[in-house]
Amino acid sequence: MPRMSETERREALAAIAAANRRMADQAKAPGYYHPALGLLAGGAVAVQEATLPWRLAYYVVLVAALALLARAYRRKTGLWIPGYRAGRTRWVAVSAATLFVALTLGALWLTTETHVHGAAMAAGGLVAVLVAAAGYFWERAYRRDLGAA
Repeated sequence: MPRMSETERREALAAIAAANRRMADQAKAPGYYHPALGLLAGGAVAVQEATLPWRLAYYVVLVAALALLARAYRRKTGLWIPGYRAGRTRWVAVSAATLFVALTLGALWLTTETHVHGAAMAAGGLVAVLVAAAGYFWERAYRRDLGAA
């Protein structure tokens, strides 16, 4: 295998950096994406106090809406990036998922064990804001992982 010259190495590294910058620019979600995802996630928590038929109806809407969001993201960006990919993004995704689960379980516990009504609605509102914010943090982390921040 022939050795690369210093110039070839620099050119190759510059090409990789340019490709990373293009990928980081391309991976910007539509403006409504993160707020919509937050509202859907918050709704999944808030609906826990509803009766079973309402919860099931919401889950059907949730799955359809998530599929539409993913399609819109792919259409705008031309790609799909796994949320739990290695790098800074994994920490954002795992932190958001952990908060989601903790708030959901906390709201369910308050509702079932202490009969505090409205806990799921309150947790759902908080989850909506946190998931939307996590989406923006995830995009920033992705750009930093690519060296484009």
